[in-house]
Amino acid sequence: MFPHDPNDKKTAILVGVWTVIAERGLQGVSIRTVAQAAGVSPGRIQHYFSDKKKLIHASVVALVEGAQAANPEALGDPSDPITLWTLLTHQLAPAAQSRSGMSVHFAYLAASATDEWIREFLADARRGLLAKVTQCLIAQSPELTDARQRAVELVALADGAAQGVFLGTLTTTSAETMLHEALADVLDHCAGHLRNHSPGSSPTVARESTIRHPVTR
Repeated sequence: MFPHDPNDKKTAILVGVWTVIAERGLQGVSIRTVAQAAGVSPGRIQHYFSDKKKLIHASVVALVEGAQAANPEALGDPSDPITLWTLLTHQLAPAAQSRSGMSVHFAYLAASATDEWIREFLADARRGLLAKVTQCLIAQSPELTDARQRAVELVALADGAAQGVFLGTLTTTSAETMLHEALADVLDHCAGHLRNHSPGSSPTVARESTIRHPVTR
């Protein structure tokens, strides 16, 4: 589970939401079930969150922000290949190691079909990721004239790779190979840098046991 101060009741409540979603699905979330999972009283939850919708929305924000904090390399210099590599592969280790954490992520995606707030929040997070990947591509390959479109394609491929790892149809290494080849194709002049981080020696593989995710079991 996402490490937190046991005296921090608000964080414990948000972790409780993730626990309920992982075990019962989003439909299982209620003030009562979250209180049981978090080890707090229903009144304590209502002290922080006036209703279930606000509680769920806060848990979405916490999950996204926690995932970002768990991958500080993604905030590095756009000209550094490791920054771009981390942006594209940060979901792979959680997909392989934290099925409950990824199931919470997918539950929020499903909820976005009917919850406009969740849809817009996740879309905004995606726009931010695309902007960062685009910035990296421009910094590492200034001659690219379609950096934004390339970023869209790479992020879509990364999403599919993470889903494949989660479902067991791809191994982490095969997913990295696919992403590595796609990225090398875009950044031909950076191929030398990328080979130094090829599958088996890439930042994700080397750090797979240490990459953290907000929800781990």
